[in-house]
Amino acid sequence: MTSYSATTALPYEHLERATAGLRGALRQLVLDDGAGELPDWSTLQVAGPVTTTGARGRTWNEYAATVKSRSLRA
Repeated sequence: MTSYSATTALPYEHLERATAGLRGALRQLVLDDGAGELPDWSTLQVAGPVTTTGARGRTWNEYAATVKSRSLRA
């Protein structure tokens, strides 16, 4: 079982949209790893938002997520 992490930043606060994007990124990371595993969504943890200000003064809401993988083999 391997742990994977991803982050995203949105110009607005929206946990559901951030979670959807993070799930897609995590799914791709697990599949690209080529270890014959799938994300175990029961282990998904999403943190945020953490509000930051960019170089041009724009506000960003940063989210981070982790998920563990599970083997395709029973």
